[in-house]
Amino acid sequence: MSKVGGIRVVERRRNELLKRTEYVVEVDNADGGTVSRSQARSLLATALDAKSDNLIVVKVWTPAGRTTSRIIARVYDDKETLMRVEPKHLLIRDGFLERPKRG
Repeated sequence: MSKVGGIRVVERRRNELLKRTEYVVEVDNADGGTVSRSQARSLLATALDAKSDNLIVVKVWTPAGRTTSRIIARVYDDKETLMRVEPKHLLIRDGFLERPKRG
């Protein structure tokens, strides 16, 4: 486990088949609530030295009674692979696609 700028990398795994690196990280949030997805993206892009266009946040949660949030994120080698592999709902949440209009 390594710690960079208030972010502690709990797990790092390379997935060569999908051309991505998968991370589980912890972020200290003692001064506020759970970090938002956009905050998580910018923090991770800086700490992991990755382009924000190649990074997607899968899940952000804070276990009950803790002052740290856990984040699952994936960093792809290129944006084209990210757009092809990730589910549509995650692409919409992270702002890669527009939400379809209803009615």
